[in-house]
Amino acid sequence: MSGANTKTKGLHVATMSGWYRFEKDGREWKQVKRDLSYWTLTCLAVDPENPELIYAGTEHSGLFYSKDAGSHWLRADPNVPRMMLFSALALNGGVMVGTVPSAVFRSKVGGGWEELEGVRMNSANANFPPSPELQSRARYLASDPLMPTRLYAGIEVGGMLLSDDGGHNWQPANNGLTDMDVHEVHACEKSPGVVYAACGDKSFRSFDRAAHWEEITPKSHDYGMSVIEDAEGVVYLGSAKGRPNTWIREEGAKAAIFRTHDAGSRWETVIQGLYGGVMSMCPSPDGNGIVAGLSDGTLYAIDESGARVVASGMPGILAVKPGA
Repeated sequence: MSGANTKTKGLHVATMSGWYRFEKDGREWKQVKRDLSYWTLTCLAVDPENPELIYAGTEHSGLFYSKDAGSHWLRADPNVPRMMLFSALALNGGVMVGTVPSAVFRSKVGGGWEELEGVRMNSANANFPPSPELQSRARYLASDPLMPTRLYAGIEVGGMLLSDDGGHNWQPANNGLTDMDVHEVHACEKSPGVVYAACGDKSFRSFDRAAHWEEITPKSHDYGMSVIEDAEGVVYLGSAKGRPNTWIREEGAKAAIFRTHDAGSRWETVIQGLYGGVMSMCPSPDGNGIVAGLSDGTLYAIDESGARVVASGMPGILAVKPGA
């Protein structure tokens, strides 16, 4: 473990107007820094070996990175060949990014980028109905914590792709996945082989690392946005009632956060009636439960005791990650 892991742990938040950093102050989280406020940030990644190394993807301006936990930010040079980013995954001292149209690029040792062409080729016939001219997008990238060479790419709207060789080759993994609108993917650390997918109309689980899927959608909420596991192996799912174009109604997204202790066979409602959609969740940096970021700019801390607001009034939140 690197020395950076001994430093104060922070919470990094990507919003529609820049990056925020929060630190724990007693029981509460306090905002301590903000930057990149000119840009819409779509995704975040934190290097697992060096949590001071943070990557922030933008809607139209490619990738930024910080080597000192956000004290200073630099733009990638050279930048990603496609500038509209939607996902990022930090691995092995580098980073992979998912773009629009659907493709994945990986940083090269010594600088530059290489395309992992299997993603583009296996999602070539996918489309993105809300904006067909944009084509599909590589919405989420994940690795298996117990099999680091096994990677997952969730395509919006194009289903699931997986690689068993660190991204060199990709193949579809849609057996039983009846909703191709993949928003997030999570491979569990505490439950080996279990993978979850939060999709536009349904939610799914796999007990064999995405070889087969089965539906586990909560009965009350269908629009799956985010799924994560806490330090104890409890899995949380954020879902809304209806797609984002319905969230302009007076009551908003009518979203809820659920949790399960049995791999999604039973869902317990943690909180419901949320105005914003649950765009991203991450394990809490202090090891206690999770943190959830909503489209209305609200941050929730959630653990076995319930949910509480820790910040509100920010621009719409699109990603949350723990780091140094």
